[in-house]
Amino acid sequence: MQQIIDYIIRKKDVVVYLILLLFSFLLIINSNYFHKSKILLFSNNITNYTFDKLSFFNEYFELQKINSILNEENLFLKSQLEKIVNKDFIDSLENVSFKYKNAKVISNNLSSFKNHLVINKGLKHGLKNEMGIVSSKGIVGIINRTSKNYSSAMSVLNIDTKINAKIKRSSYFGTLEWDGISNRHLLLNDIPETADIKVGDSIITGGMSLIFPEGINIGVVSKVINYNKEDNTNLNVVEYSKIQFRENYLNIEVKLHTDMNNLNNVYVIESINREEFNNIKK
Repeated sequence: MQQIIDYIIRKKDVVVYLILLLFSFLLIINSNYFHKSKILLFSNNITNYTFDKLSFFNEYFELQKINSILNEENLFLKSQLEKIVNKDFIDSLENVSFKYKNAKVISNNLSSFKNHLVINKGLKHGLKNEMGIVSSKGIVGIINRTSKNYSSAMSVLNIDTKINAKIKRSSYFGTLEWDGISNRHLLLNDIPETADIKVGDSIITGGMSLIFPEGINIGVVSKVINYNKEDNTNLNVVEYSKIQFRENYLNIEVKLHTDMNNLNNVYVIESINREEFNNIKK
């Protein structure tokens, strides 16, 4: 210990210089927006690059699991292809309104109320804000920030994410959102209590925007909550304390098909008609 102290004393001029230099850099960064933005951009790129490389090593040790997921996805795609082949009539490929780009999840936060994930594709791959992200089983999130090589997306497990969805059997539309409680469940609101909703009903995207096409799987109804001011004996107030109840409307708990704790390969959805749609809205 004494040797370390003696060494610092001998090199005190260098130590003082380095401290003053670091302090000067901090002053420049904090007082200048341009320099601060450049430093943040550089640090974000370094962080994303590090996550990208770490995910490469992790994949090596998870090849068996990845192969199992890919086999399951191939079976799903084959079943979908079989449905198309058996149809008497299908639209021309020229009428397709959406394209899909593959990507890999390199960072996935699940520890806050506003969770995000990062994928290894960005501006140079044609990705933009408000593009939907799905897995082979269902929806994952919506892109809200892009850089040259990476994109950040609001997870479906984000209290600010709202997605148009509908009950497949009855076609009732509602708003899908997360209450911040369970990583496997979302809530479908704005469904009138007169709707015939049953546990096990499939929930799919409603197609009311160009983020997700209509018909993408989301999950299944796991619980139907009917709030009635006069009789709420069946309501678990503790479990659903964060739900905003509206009289004459149902609150529907939806169990996700996608396991948000286990994401690897995903698909980014690009709308071909997005620019035309935005222009007509204006």
